[in-house]
Amino acid sequence: MPFIQLPTPLRAVRLLLAATAVTAHGGLAHNPRTGKQEYPTTGIQWQPCPADINAVAALHVECGNLTVPLDYTAADSSDTLELSLLRVPAVKGTAKHSILFNFGGPGNEARYTLAQLADMFQAVTGGEHDLVAWDPRGTAETLTFSCFPNATRRAEFGSQFSLGNTSDVARGSIWAAGKNYADACAEYPEAQERAPLINTAFTARDAMQIVDAVEEDKLLRYWGLSYGTDIGATLAALFPDRVEKILIDGVFSPIQYFYDRTDSEGFASADDTFSEFFRQCVSTPEVCTLARNHPNTTAKQLESAAYDLIEELKYRPIAHRGVILGYQELKIAIRFALYTPYTWLSLDSILNAFLAEPRNETLAGDTLNEFLFDEGGSLVPANDAGIGIECVDKAPRSNSFDVIDAAFDQAQAASRLLGDSLFALIAGCAQWTLEPRERYIGGFSIVKPRKPLFVIGNTYDSATSIKSARNISETIEGSVLLEHGGFGHTSIQQPSLCTARAIQNFFRNGTLPEPNTLCAPVTPPFEFAVSGPTWQDLFPQLGFEPPSGNATQTARVKRRDHNGQVFKMVGRLGAFW
Repeated sequence: MPFIQLPTPLRAVRLLLAATAVTAHGGLAHNPRTGKQEYPTTGIQWQPCPADINAVAALHVECGNLTVPLDYTAADSSDTLELSLLRVPAVKGTAKHSILFNFGGPGNEARYTLAQLADMFQAVTGGEHDLVAWDPRGTAETLTFSCFPNATRRAEFGSQFSLGNTSDVARGSIWAAGKNYADACAEYPEAQERAPLINTAFTARDAMQIVDAVEEDKLLRYWGLSYGTDIGATLAALFPDRVEKILIDGVFSPIQYFYDRTDSEGFASADDTFSEFFRQCVSTPEVCTLARNHPNTTAKQLESAAYDLIEELKYRPIAHRGVILGYQELKIAIRFALYTPYTWLSLDSILNAFLAEPRNETLAGDTLNEFLFDEGGSLVPANDAGIGIECVDKAPRSNSFDVIDAAFDQAQAASRLLGDSLFALIAGCAQWTLEPRERYIGGFSIVKPRKPLFVIGNTYDSATSIKSARNISETIEGSVLLEHGGFGHTSIQQPSLCTARAIQNFFRNGTLPEPNTLCAPVTPPFEFAVSGPTWQDLFPQLGFEPPSGNATQTARVKRRDHNGQVFKMVGRLGAFW
């Protein structure tokens, strides 16, 4: 494997794509509709999926298209948009109903993810429903949102960004870079045309068009993860009388997403997660190399050494095989290694190499660069959907550096470890000028859905904190919170039979757990990273037996569950989303 540093422009673009968040002011932000408006909608003709989807599918899948209105605010318009959908048919007889899925971003596709995780989601939901995902507006091939004609031009603008604490002048540079990026989007003709049409309110309305096409009772059943929780909250707000079952998992605070300059609450658990990494490491030295090589060192001492290392690399980065590895590279690695327990062993190796005495800088650089190389392909943006969707949705704007600087402070206060990774988001979206046709502005304390929402938050989620899950469960009337006592982003990262059975009961018969139920994962994170069990290992205990498939498909699923590659992508778009 070649050892290369991720090119700076690509790294910076990823910083911005976590930096998505603003817009919709004046008369273009609409209240939810109180009356019902009918739109012509074609049916869905399910048929075999393309070969590239079938090649990654864990179960039999089907594909289809649905024509929906392009602009829900243009009552007299006949313009339409074709949605691309994927269905995983129920495996236990005729489907009771359909469950819709969104896996986050914003800006992520959905069909390939559902195809790859089809067996796991069928097992956890009980196997009695069709599972349906669609590529939302702005993503994949559905009204793809881009601000530049090519990746080279995108990288040129992205290279102007850095993490917020890289230097004493970084804040001003990020503020200026945010304006440059926002202006580039505003001046690009295709972005001008498409930005107003990719808002979350329209995506929610698309979801209900799908419900109309697949459900005789016209009621919504939905599981949203990460940014998909914002879609779920919007669905509950716009269509409260049509809610049958909504599960939001890994809550990306809709309150901050729509109404705040920064998504700082998402990182409220990041520092605790980092601390727990070291506590878990010290408690399992037979698995964690860092603890084994520092036998008389406490978890707190190891954590302090890691923070010292981050600061050291800010001022004294290492020259490694023609590139520079420093503050930003290490923090990118930490950010995404904490994303799922599948990559905790990688973080262990990186920190062990850098904290060795004496340090072998070649080995340390190789270890860090190998992780960045492995992760890099999934972090390079193909378009600008992430920043486009969130910046179209988010309301607060300002061209004042002083106002934006205060938001930088808010982000930094939320997390010592990751707060400055939000600065690009704040700067870019605060200065965004492309406006949506519709944005939900009613707030969420007034939302009273027909059926209570089921909310799941991980105890140690460095991307969407348990605090956000608690807040939204207390804000939307009747909601019930289950705390998944595991690690990683969303409950699927580290299996828990308790959590899985609660989800099964919810989708089978509408039963909710007792409020504030705490579900433990099957194994501790380091043990899980080494030996599982995987979701596939737990299928028998969940009463699920996948339909017999070919040997190639079975082997592919086993490899997927072993390395966690697909799970790492749930909810994730860029390096600092």
